[in-house]
Amino acid sequence: MSINFSAFAGAGVQFFDSNGDPLTGGLLYTYAAGTSTPVTTYTSQTGASNNTNPIVLDGAGRTPNEIWLDGGSFYKFILKSSTFVQIGTYDNIPAVNDVTTVNNLLTVTGTNTLTALGTPTVVAYTLGAQYSFIAQNNNTSAVTINIDALGVKSVTKVGAIALVANDLIAAATYQIIYDGTRFQLLTRTSASQLVVGTTAERPASPSTGMIRMNSTTSNPEWYDTTTSSWLQFSQPAGYSVNYLVVAGGGGGGATAGGGGGGAGGLLASSSTLSSGTAYTITIGSGGVGSTVNTVSGTNGTNSVISSLVTAIGGGGGAPNGVLTNGSSGGSGGGGSSTSSIGGSGTSGQGNTGGNGAAGPTGGGGGGAGAVGSNAVASTSGGNGGAGSSSSISGSALNYAGGGGGANTGTPSGTGGLGGGGAGASSAAAAVAGTANTGGGGGGGNGIGAAGGNGGSGIVVIAYLGSQRGTGGTVTSSGGYTIHTFTSSSTYNA
Repeated sequence: MSINFSAFAGAGVQFFDSNGDPLTGGLLYTYAAGTSTPVTTYTSQTGASNNTNPIVLDGAGRTPNEIWLDGGSFYKFILKSSTFVQIGTYDNIPAVNDVTTVNNLLTVTGTNTLTALGTPTVVAYTLGAQYSFIAQNNNTSAVTINIDALGVKSVTKVGAIALVANDLIAAATYQIIYDGTRFQLLTRTSASQLVVGTTAERPASPSTGMIRMNSTTSNPEWYDTTTSSWLQFSQPAGYSVNYLVVAGGGGGGATAGGGGGGAGGLLASSSTLSSGTAYTITIGSGGVGSTVNTVSGTNGTNSVISSLVTAIGGGGGAPNGVLTNGSSGGSGGGGSSTSSIGGSGTSGQGNTGGNGAAGPTGGGGGGAGAVGSNAVASTSGGNGGAGSSSSISGSALNYAGGGGGANTGTPSGTGGLGGGGAGASSAAAAVAGTANTGGGGGGGNGIGAAGGNGGSGIVVIAYLGSQRGTGGTVTSSGGYTIHTFTSSSTYNA
């Protein structure tokens, strides 16, 4: 057994009362930590002479002798005045340089019932004492340990969880700590023990680096701050992407002074995709230009990235044969002739179509960047609204321009920048919107003259770094990987 210097009042310490005067005749009692059981202390490292209990302080309030403690033990000191008034309690005091309470090496035998001998000998189980040992066998069930015949204690993990087969592996080194009731396993070379809890017991404010075992799903999981979600270990992290989604443009209205088709709705932003997830990509088709003077051009159809993003198809242009307005959509179709107004655009995706006028002349379809122009009576068709520019593909391109309105004479309305088709005039037929731009079709002119079809939509997904997903036509520019979809497909993140 080792004897070590006390970490409390070891040598010549002077105590004072509340007035700052020496605690003459003060009394210093010594007990086993956390108890009222008196224990012996020594006047020297030899242990040959015991201090009195209590130790009586001298006239200067000093301890008359040094204080030495048994190794492997923790102590409680209670200080009182000479009249037995308690001044203070100091608990769980160790000895200085006491190696018997931290990483004391044990020699163990047994498989599930371990018998251990300490070097040096452990004289008491002490709260916080730590010991190391080398397992002799793989355990097959719950484990207990008895150190230096001090009594049998359970060996557990993560609090009070009993060990299971192969938690201890032969020839591996383990460290245990006494918690006052049992010995808890601190380190294991066979495997690390994750914190176990249900889905409902997940941390309220999780952060980067957290891992746990979900007892509800029976799967280990980790917290991904990119997607703000708990993922199973088999699920890699999500990642941020930029996207451009443009719907199909609307078809132009038919016959004299037909309205231009509205551009397909345009959405450009960023989102976080979950790795390993398949995202359905839908490319909107362009609306069909009207061939009958009583029927509007049809709306373009929506372009979609699964449930994340939906761009609305462009509105069809109004015909001249009946009083009807341009259709609403991503951007609105243009009106035709007098009293026919342009259709409404979808907020955040497009703009309103222009109004028709006498002549007859058709209004321009709305574009992603500007409203369609109103027709000028007996003078010109309205120009299609301008689209919006995007560099997501690596170079600046324009998308979602509105279709131009028709004019029975000249000039007709021009197509909006970004794939909008020009309206028909006495000199030229209506022009279709450009494919994969979402441009609106131009308005038709003359008996039986059809409006132009709307241009189909497009979806582009781009992210920084090397390729992570599959699908579409894959290119790269400026450090970004770019997936371009001109037909419906699937993006596998």
